[in-house]
Amino acid sequence: MEYYFRKKDDLPSIPELPDPFEKPDGSRVMVPEEWPAQREYLKEMLAHYLYGHMPKDSGVTKGEVVFSRPVYNGKAVAETIKLTAGRKGEVVFYADLIRPVKEGKVPVFTWNQFTGTHGSPAEEEIVCRRGYAIMEFDKEQLAPDNGDAINGVVAKAFPECDWGAIAMWAWGHSRLVDYLFTTDWADTDKIIATGHSRGGKVALCAAIYDERIALCAPNGSGCGGAGCFRFLGGRYGEGIGLCETAGSINDMLGYWWTDAFGEFGARQKRYTRSNFPVAKNQMEFMANFSLDKLGTLQDEDRLPFDMHFAKALIAPRALITTDGLGDVWANTFGTQVTWRAAQEVFDFLGVPEKNALHFREGKHEFQAADWIAIVDFCDEMFFGKTSANNIVSFRPVQQAGTPMDVMMERMDWRKTELHYTWSNPLEDM
Repeated sequence: MEYYFRKKDDLPSIPELPDPFEKPDGSRVMVPEEWPAQREYLKEMLAHYLYGHMPKDSGVTKGEVVFSRPVYNGKAVAETIKLTAGRKGEVVFYADLIRPVKEGKVPVFTWNQFTGTHGSPAEEEIVCRRGYAIMEFDKEQLAPDNGDAINGVVAKAFPECDWGAIAMWAWGHSRLVDYLFTTDWADTDKIIATGHSRGGKVALCAAIYDERIALCAPNGSGCGGAGCFRFLGGRYGEGIGLCETAGSINDMLGYWWTDAFGEFGARQKRYTRSNFPVAKNQMEFMANFSLDKLGTLQDEDRLPFDMHFAKALIAPRALITTDGLGDVWANTFGTQVTWRAAQEVFDFLGVPEKNALHFREGKHEFQAADWIAIVDFCDEMFFGKTSANNIVSFRPVQQAGTPMDVMMERMDWRKTELHYTWSNPLEDM
């Protein structure tokens, strides 16, 4: 089905969070049976305004184990997988895999990594004691992260696509999933997509468009991830702290998105994925931009969506977003706002327990505490296990100086409306 999406100047202002139940004709979804069609509409909306479109035909993915060795005293095996994908096999990249040595099939994390980094800080716990495999890949094998993504190997393989780097990297997750379906050890009903920072945005995008991913776990994903475009703030509430905005992320990293997204926010330069300046190194890259508009909103209210739509598109599958409360840049307040709004869809589809939120103290990192919270949630979703840890941490934002423990005793965030007036249609009946 084709949809009509208006240009920014023709879009109405929506100061509150937009209604994910509103259909293209202005009526509302009323029963869960109508959600699959609505989901396709919202997926296309995000492709048009944010991510761009992925290829409809990605060709056949082939995987070959090119290196293997035992690790952790034989309790696990580490492998390097050569992946060949694309319609002509023109995309070749490598993934590192670590999996437990045990009978039966195991759940698998697909993880997009930063160049030069490797391995989880809780790897032995996750693999050897909890029985999960981790398959990670350097996303820059697919598209460079220097402004020149449009000339990367994936973009050249699919020149018809209008996608930005986030969607190109997300495409890599799906190729790992392709490979997992060819193995005899992966439990393909229990695949988890994860990533940190921009990688968290990537994991969210991957899970939206690939329903073979059973659970999504973005960490520290912020603007364009678990955060909110309209409402900004740190742990003490709205308007507190310097948060990344649609304008600042477009100015610095416009090549991550489709060109239409560059129209929104307080931009200083009109760069898009198509004309972004290519930097020789990170210092030169940072020198090209000024962040004086950081934390300043302009016309984000014209966006016909916000990131609660992205979270809602994971339902009825499972989602956990993890963040550090000290990571103000990632908009911890906005993360709670979108979590609560997305909960309306999870409730509507009868899976209220599948939308989780976990905060810890600390900064912008993918810490062992994040990994353990994610695995605890996976254990609950996949195996019905109950952890001693508090998987979903309700940390209400508040005015500066108010003790958080007092507020936690007074509030149930699943019953508290934030920045929207619409509700789950089943509640209106």
